[in-house]
Amino acid sequence: MKNRFDSVFLFVLLMIVVFGYALFGPRLRFGGGGGSAPTVAINGYRFAVEVMESPLSRSQGLSGRASLGEGAGMLFLFDTPGKYGFWMKDMNFAIDIIWVSGDRIVGFEKNVQPEPGRPFSELRIYEPPEPVDKVLEVRAGTVERYGFSVGDAMVFAR
Repeated sequence: MKNRFDSVFLFVLLMIVVFGYALFGPRLRFGGGGGSAPTVAINGYRFAVEVMESPLSRSQGLSGRASLGEGAGMLFLFDTPGKYGFWMKDMNFAIDIIWVSGDRIVGFEKNVQPEPGRPFSELRIYEPPEPVDKVLEVRAGTVERYGFSVGDAMVFAR
């Protein structure tokens, strides 16, 4: 009888683990928030973003990727405001660069083109007009399409 009880107990325990993972596993993997990606919102337009916080991830950025989807972006976060330079090293598509200080847009680089075949030492470096702590890269034409302006608020949610 004890053997049967142990088997039933293990089966029930296994089912609890399986159902628990099915219900809560995705939330655990993505840090809470129900599995949703971090977002940035500007003037009611929302972008799903990849967040780059380490020096290595920031230096890689979108390099080597084939494209960037509509409604997607890459957000670079810095611990302290600065005039961080960005380049188009190994880029395969054009982007808009949005410079952000605090929660306000302070400038843009629109329709920044890749520079294939250009040596690293000759790549153009893009810098913000003032120190920033965030930089958002989106598909080329996004700034014009949605009419973003200097002074617009940007809201970041993880």
